[in-house]
Amino acid sequence: MLLDLHNHTRYSPDSRVDPAALVGVARKTRLAGVAITDHNSVGGIEIAEAAADPDFLVIPAIEVSTRSGHVLGYGIREVIPRDLSVSETAERIVALGGVPVAAHPFRFWSGLGPVAVAETTFPAYETCNGRTLRRGNLRARALARERKLGETGGSDSHFLDEVAKAVTVVDAGALRLDDVLQLLSQGRTLAQGRNRGSAATVRYVSKAVGEWILRGMRRI
Repeated sequence: MLLDLHNHTRYSPDSRVDPAALVGVARKTRLAGVAITDHNSVGGIEIAEAAADPDFLVIPAIEVSTRSGHVLGYGIREVIPRDLSVSETAERIVALGGVPVAAHPFRFWSGLGPVAVAETTFPAYETCNGRTLRRGNLRARALARERKLGETGGSDSHFLDEVAKAVTVVDAGALRLDDVLQLLSQGRTLAQGRNRGSAATVRYVSKAVGEWILRGMRRI
């Protein structure tokens, strides 16, 4: 079973993707489901769920901006305040019944970095992110395996043509949301997919820098 566990829609400040369109594209791939992980927002979840067939899983989620970098929260339908510490953010995700995962932990700019990762307990790291360079993904994978943690994969899509570039592998058949959350919390998932290549880097950097300037040089 393959799931893309990192996707952005127009409810993120850096994407214009319609949640229903994202589900439509994902359904045409080999994916069994997607997570909607908008930046500090849960607005796209219900729209995506309404567009999905009963046999296609939409996982409610959020990508929270902490003081150190980004944390993914799976099984979350409530907004968690931004700019908290990494540990407090993870604790709030768990208190809401969700599962915290370190998003692209070694990506420059929005990754948590080694200190924050070391200080926080996660059941899994995102070790294959479609918008992260190979060296960052490899470093995350090595640390996850050293600590015997789970691994997740996600395209980190901001455009429809990025969906399914990286995926999470679940060794099971059709699953419900609760089953997926349990496997994530137990560190029983793997990751596979493509890293950010040279062409994608040009697109990523020009987009990120341009939007950063338009935001008044404030991070998402």
